[in-house]
Amino acid sequence: MKMNVQSLIFIAIVLVIFTTSPIRGYSDNAVTRYSTGLALTGADNNIDAIQDFDEAILLEPHYFEAWNGKADALNRAKKYQDALAACDQALAINPGYVQGWINRGYILYNLGRYEDELKAYDNAIEIDATSADAWFNRGYALAALGRYDDAIQAFDHVAQINPGYPNLQANRRIVENNRDASKPVIVKLAPWLLLFFIIIGGVGWLIYKKRKRR
Repeated sequence: MKMNVQSLIFIAIVLVIFTTSPIRGYSDNAVTRYSTGLALTGADNNIDAIQDFDEAILLEPHYFEAWNGKADALNRAKKYQDALAACDQALAINPGYVQGWINRGYILYNLGRYEDELKAYDNAIEIDATSADAWFNRGYALAALGRYDDAIQAFDHVAQINPGYPNLQANRRIVENNRDASKPVIVKLAPWLLLFFIIIGGVGWLIYKKRKRR
């Protein structure tokens, strides 16, 4: 039976979609190993967690959540370079993975790469501008760079997204205190100096007026 052109086009589209779409699910064994890894990480058993994540990845090499879980466990185990490599693998598989970018920011913070950390959170926000976690950690990164006013603005944005975000106001006050403490003495005294010169100027003007009347 001959196939018309429309049928051939339809089959070609189906094949393209099938061959380029990511796998929608993972095997039960891989999911079990991933879930166990998360539980172990939560219990601060990072070494065993890494083994479980590795088993999940062995079963499903494109399991980007497992790569990210491994990166988190490695980061907690203070194996920062290995953590960064695992996180980059997760993002190579799924560049739109918001939690992956946030996790990358955590790792870069521990590496002292604050500018790159900030970029990681910016990438997360570009993907999902409603991510309170990304905005909150962006505030932290900006504070570490001494950009206190920008950090406060980031925390204020978190309040708009999620007013009940844990420890938000306490951290905002810390940043405000750090900003105020970092100001030069002359800046801190500026209002009082201005008042002093206004008073001196006023007294001088009164003296001048009295002398002029004589």
